[in-house]
Amino acid sequence: MDTTQRLQSLLKPEEVPHHILAQYPHLAERVAQLWGTQAMDIFLNDLFFDRRGSRQGFSPEVMHELFMIQSRHNQLFPPKEVSGIWSENELATDELRAELATYEIPRLIEAAKAGELDLILQALSHGVYIESADQQGLTMLWWAARYGHRELIMTLLKARAAVAVVDEYGCQAIHWLAAHDLVSVLEEIIQHGADLNALDFAGMTPLMHAVRRGRVSAAGALLRLGAAVNAQDQQGMSALHFAAEAGTGRLLELLMAYHADPELQNCQQKTALDLIEQKSDSVRLKMYLLC
Repeated sequence: MDTTQRLQSLLKPEEVPHHILAQYPHLAERVAQLWGTQAMDIFLNDLFFDRRGSRQGFSPEVMHELFMIQSRHNQLFPPKEVSGIWSENELATDELRAELATYEIPRLIEAAKAGELDLILQALSHGVYIESADQQGLTMLWWAARYGHRELIMTLLKARAAVAVVDEYGCQAIHWLAAHDLVSVLEEIIQHGADLNALDFAGMTPLMHAVRRGRVSAAGALLRLGAAVNAQDQQGMSALHFAAEAGTGRLLELLMAYHADPELQNCQQKTALDLIEQKSDSVRLKMYLLC
């Protein structure tokens, strides 16, 4: 007997949760498994009342079906007083609490940092809100990008995770993807609405983050996608300034090919050429700007 048939046997025809079956099959399966146990009360209450204030996203139709399930279950199995003796049902409840603790937001944030794709997929299939965030307001996608977990990032993007979450420095996921040289994911996140020229609080773009860390592939991808090559941060530094400061010939050549302006001055009135003059191999590096 599959989950749909099982729920049809437990509920009245008008109570069968068609929306839950379609959108959250793992929730439906869990309802069928826990039917008639005290663990069902904890399971449903955790869905209704998010103690962390971070779960959102159930549609009104799904919430209505959950309330109908709870109402029917309470009619058939009225909640019991808690006794001092642990029954099998109470042990099952304790096991469920342990399982649900796996999906607590702090645990999921750590999973995102570690790239634990399977755990996060399980959590999402159990109805965990994809935009659940830690105390800093940072989501699973942001942390996955911060640590460069390509497969997890792609999965969260396909699940429509928000791409513009910022940390205390104004850095978005796209800044970290550029810094990690994750070209394929950069292209994907831009398709999902990330700002190609997003500014952090220092005025730095993803291109600047890529160049400052010597990420030639990411810089090339951003430029091909239309990144502003002559944008300047709050210190007047352009991507070309950062390439000159780092002494990276390949990046100087790349930026010049996309019409970087070597005459731009930073707040100290220094051009990229001025910064190159300070390098021990300045003669070689200057050739990239003068070609």
